[in-house]
Amino acid sequence: MRVLSYVFETELTFSEPVRRHSFILRCLPKSTNTQKVMESQVFTFPRIPLNEQVDGFGNRVVVGYCPDKHTRFNFYATGQAMVSNELAGTTPAHPMFLQPSTLTHADEAMVTLAQEVAGSVICPPPDSPAVWDAACALSRAVHEAFSYEPGATSVRTDAAAAFALKRGVCQDYSHVLIALCRACGIPARYVTGLMIGEGATHAWVEVHDGLRWRGLDPTNDRIVDDCYLLFATGRDFEDCPIERGVFLGNADQAQTVSATLTDNASEEAPAR
Repeated sequence: MRVLSYVFETELTFSEPVRRHSFILRCLPKSTNTQKVMESQVFTFPRIPLNEQVDGFGNRVVVGYCPDKHTRFNFYATGQAMVSNELAGTTPAHPMFLQPSTLTHADEAMVTLAQEVAGSVICPPPDSPAVWDAACALSRAVHEAFSYEPGATSVRTDAAAAFALKRGVCQDYSHVLIALCRACGIPARYVTGLMIGEGATHAWVEVHDGLRWRGLDPTNDRIVDDCYLLFATGRDFEDCPIERGVFLGNADQAQTVSATLTDNASEEAPAR
């Protein structure tokens, strides 16, 4: 068990003044079967009223509107959460996480790989250990097949295109793994959040083993543990981007993101 503190900041700069800037943020963690939010808050500059809501996937969203002209806009979020993957309770999985989505459709080559890696566990029965074993094998296969290369893809690149390239970033690794899992009858969902040691946001995958959601990070070839803080989940990236907005104006936009996640405490008592 860990108590994690996070700081997340995004700065948007515009080449000329913009106005009527509407946005939606998913930079506040939500309480799940593996984490409990202790405190969280978000600020903006310029300062404007913010409204917190919950979307259809149970993610916390912050909605805002800045009517005045501005050439710079900052989002700043901070807080703490207690994370414990080992103590995760039973949770259900919605059938939609078995279906292909816009960015997670598996083509013929991907289905072939899924069958080669997962073997006889295609569409395994619920609660079978083979479900988790197959998901781990698929995650390892994605990690071994891919090269991490920022700029090789975009946020609109789907799983089939990324799989053909064998290059990309954490979003692409995650979309491919989700597509492979779903091709095997394993429910899988996309996760955005933070990881200790990363300087920006991260993406990984949760698969449902028949009892609960469990995380896999194909980019780093590891099982998600208490070093990860979950912000939002969805079918793919389109369901849970951390920031999305529209504004009135013809300006070019540049974005700078910084994030830190630190371990404050553990469940172990100090030595006496």
